[in-house]
Amino acid sequence: MPQATATILGAGAIGMAMATVLTENKYKVIFWDIDEEVIDGINLFHKNPRSFTEVKLDKSVRAYKNIFKAVANSDMVVFAVSSKAMREVASSVADHLSRNCVIVSLAKGLEDGAFKIMPKVIREELGGNFQNQIAALSGPMLAGDLITKKPTAAMLASEKSNTYSKRAQEAFENDWFKVSQTRDVIGVSLSGVVKNALAVGNGIMSGLNFSKNTSSWVLTEGFREMARLIWKLGGTEETVYGVAGLGDMLATCSSEDSRNNKFGELIGKGKTITRALQTVGQTVEGMDAIDSLHKVALREKLNLPILSSLFEIVSQNKKASKVFDELVRNL
Repeated sequence: MPQATATILGAGAIGMAMATVLTENKYKVIFWDIDEEVIDGINLFHKNPRSFTEVKLDKSVRAYKNIFKAVANSDMVVFAVSSKAMREVASSVADHLSRNCVIVSLAKGLEDGAFKIMPKVIREELGGNFQNQIAALSGPMLAGDLITKKPTAAMLASEKSNTYSKRAQEAFENDWFKVSQTRDVIGVSLSGVVKNALAVGNGIMSGLNFSKNTSSWVLTEGFREMARLIWKLGGTEETVYGVAGLGDMLATCSSEDSRNNKFGELIGKGKTITRALQTVGQTVEGMDAIDSLHKVALREKLNLPILSSLFEIVSQNKKASKVFDELVRNL
């Protein structure tokens, strides 16, 4: 039987982590990326000069700038691009995918304006023929831990339990990466958005030197708020309090490598939004998550004070110390 092939669209941190998992599981891994330096580094030196620069990739891993070549005949295509780029990338590969390939989304965001989850964006671009082949994989999947093969668990969400969802689960699961299946695509997708927003809030409180008592209290209330929003939109309690919800939030908020945490901490220390983004130097998806979630909450007529406070700071440029002091007094 020929070796199965997986194409990872996006050679960032999570893409590198997934390459480690899939290579371990005997998949032939192909990367696509827009950065020629990254492509040359992988092909010539088996290293990624942008992410985890010291990690040696298996010699079988290849990279392409031509996205059509990258996805041709692949058994599985993993979308590891940012949520902002998802629709464009999905559209570009729509006519070039193998009819029976499995589609897995790793992106944790909502589409600007329309507030659509990533599996829905992918489905719209790929068309109805791929509807039952799309899954979202999410959970406390810190890339550095996956690359070093630390025990990890995640949830794989697909609308139906079928051969495609089973193939996706089997592709990722091994002795140190446990993958459970669920049909709650909405809950899993939204949980990945929520945790980025809460991580920004956690970082702000760190920058403001809030005590552990205070920050733990606010973070708990923030998670309860987000749970209400997810339930209102159709997610389940099992997902919210599982690894895709609570688990991912705990990992991201406690990680020193979290871009959302770092961004929030800089804001808490008095940096402007522009300066904080420049200092982090990478996409901060929690910033867009706060804006989108706040607008969805207003649409759904939900009163979520912590989310509103984050929106005032990140989207309306209000002073973090003043907003959070008032928030704590009124919780």
